Amino acid sequence: NCFRAVTFEYIGIEGDFMAEQLLTKDDVLNKLRAYGKNPDDDVIRIKKQIRHILLRSPELLYALHVKDLESELFSKDGSINWEWNAEKEEFEPLGEWDRYEGSDAPIRPFLFIPNTQTDVENFLCYQVSTDENIRYNPSEKVLQIVFTIFVHEGNRVDPLTGIARHDLIAGIIREKFAWIGLDISTTTPVYNKESTTDNNYVVRTLKYECTLPNDLVETSNGRTFYKNKRW
Repeated sequence: NCFRAVTFEYIGIEGDFMAEQLLTKDDVLNKLRAYGKNPDDDVIRIKKQIRHILLRSPELLYALHVKDLESELFSKDGSINWEWNAEKEEFEPLGEWDRYEGSDAPIRPFLFIPNTQTDVENFLCYQVSTDENIRYNPSEKVLQIVFTIFVHEGNRVDPLTGIARHDLIAGIIREKFAWIGLDISTTTPVYNKESTTDNNYVVRTLKYECTLPNDLVETSNGRTFYKNKRW
């Protein structure tokens, strides 16, 4: 599977499921909240997990070279500003690391082509889409995850490592997402290409593919159901 499997509530082997009751504004709001808690849409679900992985990667956040946010990333004594959560078995940020990701942040959950900047800014965009169904098996699809790295010409080489910054960031992403990175055991690298823009950015694009069930679930009344009958 690609990322962790979603937990569904099964009702009926023929795909029968409880009829949805949407009668009030609260019903609509509760349905929308359900997408955030247990989304049945693979794009929403996997983007949420990508965000979690990126925002638990201090080496990646540091490599993006956002000077204004380094005080969130590191404590005054130089230690990483996070703590171990024994229950979740992972480190959790103590600083506002979520400021690295968002509609106006260095990491964006959509493709963004930066304009010419007077200040040095680097960007990491990620996209999730379906490329095609599995041949002879319409119940499965090929999901594609795309990372696009933009590095401004004034920041092209990381001075600590001497490595081109877009290559360094791409290497960290590969470590997190290719093959056995964290929760992603079968995500296959299929594309890794360098390019440039006409406004002083060097670009590297990475693509990964994995196979998932082909949209066989639905969220209704706050619960996610599996259904194998399509109409």
